[in-house]
Amino acid sequence: MRLAVLDRGHRPKAQVFLWLAGTLGRSQVDDVVKLALYRPELFGAPFIALVREVMRGPSPWTPGERELFGAFVSRLNGCRYCSAVHTEIANLRLDHGVTATQLDDWRNAGFEPRITATFELLEKVTLAPSEVGPDDIDRLRAHGIEDDAIVDALHVAFTFNVVNRIANALDFTWNTDADALVGARVLNRIGYRLPGFLLG
Repeated sequence: MRLAVLDRGHRPKAQVFLWLAGTLGRSQVDDVVKLALYRPELFGAPFIALVREVMRGPSPWTPGERELFGAFVSRLNGCRYCSAVHTEIANLRLDHGVTATQLDDWRNAGFEPRITATFELLEKVTLAPSEVGPDDIDRLRAHGIEDDAIVDALHVAFTFNVVNRIANALDFTWNTDADALVGARVLNRIGYRLPGFLLG
């Protein structure tokens, strides 16, 4: 259910920022940004810091691969809002394109074995977490995926399982496909940063 407070309930400095961003960018501002700026001390600053570290901090996975994992988890959760943006960012970051159809049919989509093995774990963690066990981790190790990479992939899954549920519950949506593409390019460019004065 869309809450009007996320469109009109921000503090004055956040209202100015959102107006400028929407006007200068000539597209809607990302709803996750609106949520982060609504009560930055509760969700904004801590969550933005977490997402930046998970998606752009040091990792055995490239930023493009982490975007791919985020798009995949978003597809599993039926979050069209997040899957549209993060599929596009994956396309901007990876050497090859990826589509929603490939993510839905990932076993037959030609992804490299370590990506497919990681998808298998992320699917189980997302859809059947009570069934996850040591054997699932051993399968990734058998593909040469080190423990730190496994942990980082799980961090991506955690982050998107949180934000997907919020986005679905609050009916986050893009007005047009073009807005989603613009949002992806902006998010890719700023690297999950927001001005510090807005989060304080």
